[in-house]
Amino acid sequence: MKLFLNLALFLIGLGLLIWAVNAVDMEKTLELLLEMKFGFLAILGLYVGITWLDTLSWKFNFPPGITRDISDLKLWEIRTIGDAYNTITPLGTMGGEPVKAHLLREHFEISLKQTISSLIITRTTFLAALILFCVPGIFFIFNSSVIPADFKTVSLWGMVSFSIMIFLFFLFQVTGTLGNISQWFGSKTSKPGLQNFLQKLIHLDSLFSVFYRKFPQRVLISIFLAFLGWILGLGEVYLIFYFLGFSPSFIDIWIIEAMAQLVKAGSFFIPFSIGALEGGLVLIFSSLGYPPSLGLAASLVGRVKQLAWVALGLTLGWLMSFRTSSVKSESFE
Repeated sequence: MKLFLNLALFLIGLGLLIWAVNAVDMEKTLELLLEMKFGFLAILGLYVGITWLDTLSWKFNFPPGITRDISDLKLWEIRTIGDAYNTITPLGTMGGEPVKAHLLREHFEISLKQTISSLIITRTTFLAALILFCVPGIFFIFNSSVIPADFKTVSLWGMVSFSIMIFLFFLFQVTGTLGNISQWFGSKTSKPGLQNFLQKLIHLDSLFSVFYRKFPQRVLISIFLAFLGWILGLGEVYLIFYFLGFSPSFIDIWIIEAMAQLVKAGSFFIPFSIGALEGGLVLIFSSLGYPPSLGLAASLVGRVKQLAWVALGLTLGWLMSFRTSSVKSESFE
């Protein structure tokens, strides 16, 4: 069933990709890509800065002292390795999170539950920062005389829906809902294995619900650092435009990045977001008056960057596998 669902979602994405390719002038798209030349290196260099800020944002979602013995560089390496698996596994953006948890436990003796808790909180702060980043984007869209009314309406509803989902996800964590559900199920079963698993979920729930109440300042710092990462992402969009021979306005750059990230976040269930991002960028660029081929070219540049980052992550993982582990492998604690 799971394999069938993944295949169905992949085919949906493939259909969107075919539509995007047919909607543009592929010859013009290839010409634009050839103009990039060494611009890829500049984009990769800037992306290092973005991922570094995201790593620092993650670090603040551990309790003080937990990551004291881990350098920022080591944590960045682990995050890069995990993100590579996020990209290549059929589990969407969650496939690499267990890899991060395993590496922190194996090399730095941080429990699986503590890391998973930090990753859940990080996912929340990351998306909260995205909402803050998208607010000006929506404002710019509604103040544009070029963008069609239908695009404005869809953008607003997409933003509102996304914000509601993130808020509900936040409430789910803060209110201890997972723990309450686990306790209820625990009272309905006498199976030792299931009881043990539910107790671990209750403990995990207490870790992130207590963290929000005890360390709100760390949560805010995490959101701020993630927001800076989104701001730095504007530079990446500018570089893509620049090396493709275009000079966009600052407002256009913000709109494109905000809407592209909403499309990406909303299509997490499609493997690699294939087709969804390409189709989304074609529509976004067209709505702003740019050639559709530029939107497809920009998405392909992003794909090349993504592949390069996967290669880096897998290489770092291979190198880390030769390092001495701190602890023996053990079960979910």
